[in-house]
Amino acid sequence: MVRAILVLSLIMLSSINVFASYEEALKLFEEGNYSASLNVIAAELDPDNDFVANSPNYNLRFLAAHNHWKLGNDRAVISHFNRCMEIRRDSIDPHIDLALFYLERGRFADAEAVCRRGFEIKQSPMLYYIIGRTHLARHNFRRARDNFERANSLDPEFYLSYNGLGIALMHLGRIGEANFAFRIASTLRPQNSQVLNNLGVSYEALGNRQSAVAAFERALRLDPNNVEIRNNLSGLKN
Repeated sequence: MVRAILVLSLIMLSSINVFASYEEALKLFEEGNYSASLNVIAAELDPDNDFVANSPNYNLRFLAAHNHWKLGNDRAVISHFNRCMEIRRDSIDPHIDLALFYLERGRFADAEAVCRRGFEIKQSPMLYYIIGRTHLARHNFRRARDNFERANSLDPEFYLSYNGLGIALMHLGRIGEANFAFRIASTLRPQNSQVLNNLGVSYEALGNRQSAVAAFERALRLDPNNVEIRNNLSGLKN
């Protein structure tokens, strides 16, 4: 009986130590100490425990992927996210983050492929948004619009997809609809300077100078060092 209690105590102590190590690694990541965070993770991560019940490896690998992302270690990023997908086959998170990583790197086909795999788990608005972003980058504006609209239908309060939809519609020459999308986005996120800037651009394209100036001024108050917003406002006033 004493031996059983001792073993249980050791297991609980080990779990507490691992949790503390993860918290330490997370704190270092949030402070921008990515290499130090990886060192803490490396001391705790045992690959043999990837599929052991209650193993901390999923969380450790997920955090490791983000550290490597910040450090520009692309292969390690992909490896850790893919392993996370294997450990938790029902989790959409590594699909979303790996797709965002590919999007940032300009690997649009890879980003879309990861999203398609993610759809086998869940019809996520974020995955549709990411696909929409890949089509925007490739100037496939109709397909971008369709994916942003799909994201909006799944989450009517997802301001990013309304902003993306507005951009796609602007390129398609549907200015009034674009303005409406930007207005929704700005209502959902009134403190987002980029959305307000886009709203101002759409008002200007509609010939509504007063509303455009108001949108640009609001955007500039939120982001006073933004050269694009400042130029848009000064160009309109002059």
